[in-house]
Amino acid sequence: MPNSHASRSKKNGLPPGSIVYTGENPDHEVSITIIYYNQEIFEKQVFHSVDEFRFNRRFQGNAWINIDGISDVNYIKKIGQYFHIDNLILEDLVNPEQRVKLEEREEYLFLILKMLSLNLITEEIEYEQLSFILEDNILITFQETPKDVFDGIRYRLESDKTKIRSLSTGYLAYTLIDAIVDNYFVILDEVEKEIDNLESKVIDKSEKEDLENILELKQSISSLKRFIAPLRELVAKLQTRGMRGYFSEDMRIYLNDLYDHSIITFETVEMLNSRVHELVQLYHSTVSNDMNQIMKILAVISTVFMPLSFLTGLYGMNFRYMPELESPIGYFVLLAFMVLLVLGMLFYFKKKKWI
Repeated sequence: MPNSHASRSKKNGLPPGSIVYTGENPDHEVSITIIYYNQEIFEKQVFHSVDEFRFNRRFQGNAWINIDGISDVNYIKKIGQYFHIDNLILEDLVNPEQRVKLEEREEYLFLILKMLSLNLITEEIEYEQLSFILEDNILITFQETPKDVFDGIRYRLESDKTKIRSLSTGYLAYTLIDAIVDNYFVILDEVEKEIDNLESKVIDKSEKEDLENILELKQSISSLKRFIAPLRELVAKLQTRGMRGYFSEDMRIYLNDLYDHSIITFETVEMLNSRVHELVQLYHSTVSNDMNQIMKILAVISTVFMPLSFLTGLYGMNFRYMPELESPIGYFVLLAFMVLLVLGMLFYFKKKKWI
């Protein structure tokens, strides 16, 4: 995840509207994919240079313009000029540390969400910012990298006679947001499995590295909470009357469902946050119990050796007249008595369930 302090340092002293990329993928090549679609037509175009970029504004239908890569600021500025996107918006979309937000301009709607993925190699949660520009029959999306969760939506757009082909770009934006939220459930399920595994490991046999893993997981859940918590408010704003120009009345049922999903994801991440705090307490309790067991064993050993130390100390005194010292079997009698004493004490401790 990007370092927010490093991101802020790149913009120190710059005026508002300064377009500076603050992410960690500066070498990623920028490309533009345009999908034109309506009920009868599906057309896909890919551009790798802003100079060769052409957009057909006379197309009778909808257009989804997806821009992969936001590190080339000059590229982004040209796209902004082409679609009349103001610098304050461009400043936000090239800053991957920007918070989840929704802003309405006169001609378009601007949204920022966080898209999550699980790195199968490092098993870490990766975050990617996705920005939306929604206007009339055009949807523009900006991604930091080409990796996303929209393959199913692209397939539906390519297929004939699908619902998405006959509806507005507002519906397309909804399906993209819904795909992002549905993927939250996948990530949260993986986090819950990790908590279950750590919980079983801590109960079975806790080790020092378990605490490090728990604290890393706790930090990951805190980041999840920071990105997921604002989602409810954002979806609630999409349901207001002011958004009817972008999301029609017949989409209310879909937005209601999306709002329910946003609540469930927030409640789930809250539950996971509580569980990981309980897991920290469980770890400390387990370690404390293990230490108590060790202390109990040491106390039993000390108690057993106390009378033995007394007897050895007693017969180690340098008095001249000690009758047992003259007995030929005195050593063996004392040794047998000491063994019986130890066995008797252990039997008593066992009966009292102290060991």
